[in-house]
Amino acid sequence: MSIVPLHIPINEIDKYFYNRKEDIKKIEYYLNSLELGISQSLLIRGVRGVGKTFLLQKIKQDSKENFIVSYVDVSRIVGKDDTQLKAQTVLLELLDEMNNSIYERLNDNNKITFLLKNLIDKLKLKDYSFSKGTHITEIPIPATDDNYKKISKFVMEYPQKVVESIDGIDGFIIILDEFQMLKKLRKPEDFFWMLRSFSQFQSNVSYVMTGSISQTSDMIEMLNGATGAFGGRMIQINIDPFTKEETESYFEERFPEIEFTQEGFNRFYEYTKGIPMYINSFYNALSSHEIYDEDLIDYIFLNNMDQILVMWIRIWGTLNNYEKNIICTMLNQESVTWSELEKNLNMAPATLNKYIKTLQDEGIINYYDGKYSLEDLMLETWLNHEKERTGVYPY
Repeated sequence: MSIVPLHIPINEIDKYFYNRKEDIKKIEYYLNSLELGISQSLLIRGVRGVGKTFLLQKIKQDSKENFIVSYVDVSRIVGKDDTQLKAQTVLLELLDEMNNSIYERLNDNNKITFLLKNLIDKLKLKDYSFSKGTHITEIPIPATDDNYKKISKFVMEYPQKVVESIDGIDGFIIILDEFQMLKKLRKPEDFFWMLRSFSQFQSNVSYVMTGSISQTSDMIEMLNGATGAFGGRMIQINIDPFTKEETESYFEERFPEIEFTQEGFNRFYEYTKGIPMYINSFYNALSSHEIYDEDLIDYIFLNNMDQILVMWIRIWGTLNNYEKNIICTMLNQESVTWSELEKNLNMAPATLNKYIKTLQDEGIINYYDGKYSLEDLMLETWLNHEKERTGVYPY
């Protein structure tokens, strides 16, 4: 048996990618409309660990030769600097990734430099100050201390101008993964409105936003709600966990050495819920020398919970005590009201509201019909296990 990595290296996508044919077909259907001069912006959602990032990396890898695809992980931008996230930082990272994507697609540095110099001339960037700027290949881009309006205009117009300037390129696709991290901007709604103000006039640029975020998060409303920047115009696509049949086929094709009784497989699916991150981490705890019945699956899960639920353990470590208190108050209840949370927590209403919104943005809690609930009960399972094992919840 081999170990399945929980974070797949970019150069091994095909080795570990499985199925998702219908999801790929649906996403590519909308993106391929760029060839007709019709841009579509997509909002892709799914529970944490379902494989959204992996899917989009696969789509980027297999994209048509006449498309340029740039992928930006917003969480990496946030991780580089723990100060206030700035819009120009995001834009410069996007500019850098767009340039890398152009180079990867054309693989001709001299041609790229020539094309982009002409493009900068057209956009009148030559009139800007280059004293402290970054560089695109050999081309300086202005410092942004006092030039946010100018740099935002340049970056937002850039992909459409690239398509218009390069023969054989019909579309530019920009993927913003973990977009909910843009909440760390001082005014994220302004950033979304800026995207919308440019994208609505671009016929060859598609934006794809994705992240593990609750459907009821105010970030969704801010981006694509009735009063949001895109006003419901983004096409929303849900990436679902594997069905029981898909999970069974996954094991038959990828892990044929693992044997289950029917009851054992049913229990395995109850635990993993078809979420690939759980399936793969659970598989890494199994052996080819056993036949797994219901009791043995229970035993493996309880004795390897830290390995199987490593995703939630890492996330728990990033939360502050306010957020942890809210979650622990919600444990072992189907749902709770605001009044119940306020009654059981020693928090000012403004503080409670702030951290509930943060947990929604992170896809940890959901809000429906006036009540809050945990998005993924695996977190509850781990926390209850830790309290049973040590006598307290992990803080």
